Amino acid sequence: MIEPVHILGIHDGHNCGATITRDGAVVASVSEERLSRRKNEVGYPRRAIEDCLAIAGIDAGDLAEVTYASLFMHRQEYLTDLEPWYLVGLADQRKAAEKPKDYEKAIFKIRKQERIDEVCDHLGVAAEKVTFVEHHLAHLTAAYYTAPAGPADQPVLGLTCDGAGDGIAGSVTVCRGNDFERLATIDRHASLGKIYSRVTMLLGMKPWEHEYKVMGLAPYADPERADRAADALRSLIRLSDDGLSFVQAGELSTNYCYEHLEKSFARVRFDTVSLAAQTFTEELLVDWVRACVKRTGIADIVCGGGVFMNVKANMLIAALPEVRSLYVMPTAGDESLSIGAALYRFYQTTGRTDREESTLTHLYFGDAYGRAAEQAAVEKLNGGGVTVTETNDIDRNIVDLLAGGRIVARCRGRMEWGARALGNRSLLASADDPRVTERLNRSIKQRDFWMPFAPSILAEEAARYIDDPKGLRPRFMTLAYPARAEGYNDLAAASHPRDRTVRPQLVTPDANPGYHRLLQLFEQRTGRGVVLNTSFNLHGEPIAYTPEDAVDVFLRSGLDHLALDNFLLSKT
Repeated sequence: MIEPVHILGIHDGHNCGATITRDGAVVASVSEERLSRRKNEVGYPRRAIEDCLAIAGIDAGDLAEVTYASLFMHRQEYLTDLEPWYLVGLADQRKAAEKPKDYEKAIFKIRKQERIDEVCDHLGVAAEKVTFVEHHLAHLTAAYYTAPAGPADQPVLGLTCDGAGDGIAGSVTVCRGNDFERLATIDRHASLGKIYSRVTMLLGMKPWEHEYKVMGLAPYADPERADRAADALRSLIRLSDDGLSFVQAGELSTNYCYEHLEKSFARVRFDTVSLAAQTFTEELLVDWVRACVKRTGIADIVCGGGVFMNVKANMLIAALPEVRSLYVMPTAGDESLSIGAALYRFYQTTGRTDREESTLTHLYFGDAYGRAAEQAAVEKLNGGGVTVTETNDIDRNIVDLLAGGRIVARCRGRMEWGARALGNRSLLASADDPRVTERLNRSIKQRDFWMPFAPSILAEEAARYIDDPKGLRPRFMTLAYPARAEGYNDLAAASHPRDRTVRPQLVTPDANPGYHRLLQLFEQRTGRGVVLNTSFNLHGEPIAYTPEDAVDVFLRSGLDHLALDNFLLSKT
């Protein structure tokens, strides 16, 4: 009998986490934040590694290889204190250029050995088993190997775009089988992602976390004013002459553009600044994708990197007539790097070319918890004004509450991987009454008033709610779509109220049979095949993971109902 090949992928930077693949299939993937309970945790993901090993049912001795994503990764303290290297300008850039080149090489060598030592000390693996995968290659392979697989010899166009990693901020690659021909890279000094993150900080929000708030605010601004304001961004970077890259438009590097933005946007309305950043991002990405398709003749595209978390830009890319198919890696930011690194090493070492095992049909890669864990969490209530009902059909109980206009927290089955709640660690509500958004924000979410919620839609009812002419079937909330007018009233509370776009999750019975059944029961009761779905967490905290986490959030919030696998908790 041939032993299965287990590979551990590690991302030890911002929003760190771990992944274990078995013969090319992702069997466990967990972000460290879910266990440390600190949002977007930074550093070596010790807890996540141990959790993944437990979920996979193996120990470190069963690992064929341990692979780090990124050839270089800063220490934790550097990645948690951004101001010293964010709030800078041209004078700082010129001063930094005088730093000896040997300095960076020395730091690189030191950090590589520190990272090897850390995982060897933790797991007891031999140093010879530890490998490294370049940052943007890991972004690319996370998208390429998890996308729906076509014929092995059919080329795919792979695009990555982010703040920066291993010296670059993007790449263009032709992917065929296990061969990757990189055609172009984007230098880190011409980074689109860095511009967006610095605008986020300028607006008083948290970079690497609140960029989605900038995107959500953008539709409220006046487009003409925003277009004029975007000239300050167009003066920083532009499309290269061959169309395959971004280049600096002048001397100023995007690493040092904060002072430029601060001066350019002084006394400019905050919503105008948001739309300026969004407008510039959309136009640059669309022009880039169009040029890449024209240059390569390849119309099937996979995308990775944090810039592709921008669902509005993805919507415009998907609509391009030049694009035949588009797959965006779910949660395309750095949390996906551990998946890409593990899959790249598996396919490179085994030489296998079929991608069926690695194709993502769901994202439920965390742990599940049985009756004993739920019972232990419930016993900690000690009364406290909470009624506990044991039930054999919890989803039918949830539907009763949703149909009655209630908000329900659902903590069932395996934890979903990534930034998006996909039903198993979600807050659910009927999406037909826009007033529910105020109740959600007041009771638990405390989101900014302009931020929209998202819908979970029965996949077989998708045509009632969105147009999907290219059959992209958005199951992981990676694309925005205009809501169809005839179905809009069913999901008004789960759309952007300004432009009526939605970021949908199409729920299929193969991905999540329990959640799919819940939506079917809800449709039978109400005639609506959609519910509002948002992540089960307090604002600024990670999504709840364990039943104990769920009960804790339930008690500290204004939630009235919590559904576990076997128990319904209701405040009295």
